[in-house]
Amino acid sequence: MGKKKDKKKETEDEIQQIITQLKTCDETKDTNYEAEASMMETLISIGESAVPSLIELLQNYDTWMSSAFAADVLGEIGATSAIEPLADALEDFELGENAYIAIKKFGYACISDVIQRIEYRIAHPIETGTSLDLITSYALKVLGDIHCDQSSHFLNSLLDDYILEMPDETFDSTTYKWKYRNVDFFHLLDCLVRQQNKSAIPHIRKARDCFQKEYTDYIICQIAIGRLKKGKVEGYLPMEAMEIAIPSGMIMDVLSGGQYGWKDRVDEKYGEYFDEDED
Repeated sequence: MGKKKDKKKETEDEIQQIITQLKTCDETKDTNYEAEASMMETLISIGESAVPSLIELLQNYDTWMSSAFAADVLGEIGATSAIEPLADALEDFELGENAYIAIKKFGYACISDVIQRIEYRIAHPIETGTSLDLITSYALKVLGDIHCDQSSHFLNSLLDDYILEMPDETFDSTTYKWKYRNVDFFHLLDCLVRQQNKSAIPHIRKARDCFQKEYTDYIICQIAIGRLKKGKVEGYLPMEAMEIAIPSGMIMDVLSGGQYGWKDRVDEKYGEYFDEDED
């Protein structure tokens, strides 16, 4: 009995020693990758006993280095008690990517928690700050990467409701007072492509037909449909939308006085996705 207590105490001390070392690194901004790898290996070998301390460390968003480390280790340990705090961290701009990589490792088990976070943010949108439409981006990306009926159905329904709620007049989705201020339309489409579930095609087609054919929104919807049909996951639709709407080559050509000889190559690049689109 005494030996078990001693072993537990040794483990607790070892965990606390690592946490203290990580907090020191936060203060000094010193990154030692070899030491981090060793600490990670130790905590993973300890397993679930380390989870409560790691969750506490994760939730201190002001200390990005140790919080990111905690997210990485929690993903490796795989204790389901970490899903909820990792889902909460998906909205943090600095920590979101680490939380996204970690929570994906839980697979189907994390879907309900991630959906709940998105639903909460839609019901309670953040209205001030920068990059407001990217606040749900990591959570949506998790759903795009974990292929299952639950995530696919949610994304399809989300797109339907986004289009239903969209005003008829031209608007800025990040400043217009509506519930989808924190959702990027093109990112949502990209997640549907990543999901690679052809059930999304009629939903995207319905969204596409709300726009005129020359609009970037229409073109991106059609590219998404084409990629689903062909089973392709490539590019990133928000960046492609920006390039289609305001081609960087065209800007350089204008600034150079036409020396670049820019030509619109949208048809050349994306033509394969614009074949006859049959229902």
